[in-house]
Amino acid sequence: MANTFTHQLALHLRAGYPLIFVISKEEARARALIAAATEQAKETAIYPRTPGSTPKLEDLLGKKECDQAVVVLDDVHRRLDDPDVLRLLSDLGDLASFGPRAVVILAPYVDLPVELSSIAAIIDLPLPSPMEIASILNALCSEHGVIYAEADIKKLVRAAQGMTQAEATRAFHKAIVEAEEDADRSLASVLWDKQRSLWGSRVLQSIDIPPDLEDVGGLDRLKDWLQSRKEAFGEAARAYGLPAPRGLLLMGVQGCGKSLTAKAISKYWHLPLVRLDISAVFGTDHPEAALSGALRISEAMAPVVLWIDEIEKGFERGKGGHAPRLLGGMVTWLQEKDSEVFVVATANQVLDLPPELPRKGRFDEVFFVDLPNFNERCDILRLHLQQRGRDPQQYAIEALAKTADKYTGSELEQIIVSAMYAAFSRKDELSDRDLHRALKETVPLYDTFEEEIKALREWARRRARPASTDRRKIDLFSKK
Repeated sequence: MANTFTHQLALHLRAGYPLIFVISKEEARARALIAAATEQAKETAIYPRTPGSTPKLEDLLGKKECDQAVVVLDDVHRRLDDPDVLRLLSDLGDLASFGPRAVVILAPYVDLPVELSSIAAIIDLPLPSPMEIASILNALCSEHGVIYAEADIKKLVRAAQGMTQAEATRAFHKAIVEAEEDADRSLASVLWDKQRSLWGSRVLQSIDIPPDLEDVGGLDRLKDWLQSRKEAFGEAARAYGLPAPRGLLLMGVQGCGKSLTAKAISKYWHLPLVRLDISAVFGTDHPEAALSGALRISEAMAPVVLWIDEIEKGFERGKGGHAPRLLGGMVTWLQEKDSEVFVVATANQVLDLPPELPRKGRFDEVFFVDLPNFNERCDILRLHLQQRGRDPQQYAIEALAKTADKYTGSELEQIIVSAMYAAFSRKDELSDRDLHRALKETVPLYDTFEEEIKALREWARRRARPASTDRRKIDLFSKK
């Protein structure tokens, strides 16, 4: 990763680009790599700003030592709305009348003004690769005389993927000092620091204890699809000629297990899980930079499952503001990514989604998650009774499932919870009567949104694969 960045920057310097933005929040690492790139390009790098000072741009560029040198600046991205700063940078296009050989601006993000688009290049500095992270860990182990097994080193490196060089160094150092050669404690320490580092992104959340796929009732076709790709990450699959799985779009009725399934995939595939909060992206000062940074972190963590819940809320059809540019960036990334980031997006209001998102090539498959069929309702009821310490064989599950034909999975769960509260208040054991009474007292989502659910089924009949074997409900409404 670092070698590729150094080569690209050196290439741009040789090609005569007068203005180059290096996008990274790792200032120290970026400066070291910029120095290596300028040396490779046979140029001299100058850092005119003295630490602790904030001089004007014209004073920095006017220094004599900047003449015919590669001048490295920071914090200029905050001043691009200043007409004087914009004028100075625009003049870099006329190198014959200006001092620096080139200007490299280090910034965590940039909203490039149109005035600079013809002279500027933008180069992203990727987060440290697994090889770079392993080098950091090995150096610290050697320094402290600590020896980990090879398998434990791989786990520690994987745990630190997605962190900056400084974050990984601090996390490893702390783990070694705290746990010495206890690999399990060291791993837990690094994972904790990793979670804390993601808090700073505001839009990404690491989920450490996802549910089991067995906790998801029904959805047999979707589970078969997941099983067939369980071993599709890694060198063996690539050697066989297979690309890495790209992702799934799970559409369907609210409360039928889409989000639960999205989280369970990571545990089933033994991959870390990260949630991207689209609403939080729009709430930042620079949404495009926030989204780009989140995707960059996800790629550095690969292989990883990236969960985007209720994706339609961020990219609904006709939404203005930043949404069109964010949608363009997301669609391009989904189409072109070659990293092992498996995206699981969920959506309830599919008619609000722009047509670009569900198109083939963005995701491997689009699955429709309907109201649970009879067998799935039985599975869901049994599952939630077992999770609450009850033997399902002691209850008339099939009779209850037959009556609950319009209920979502989450509503079935709440029926059991409500019935147990009623029995508990009487200081009695849960009975079938409690369950049926709770069922009658629960108004299903279907009764309130019947027309919307029918429209959703009609949409899915022609555009998505059913997540469950039983398609009788979809077919029934297609004939009406």
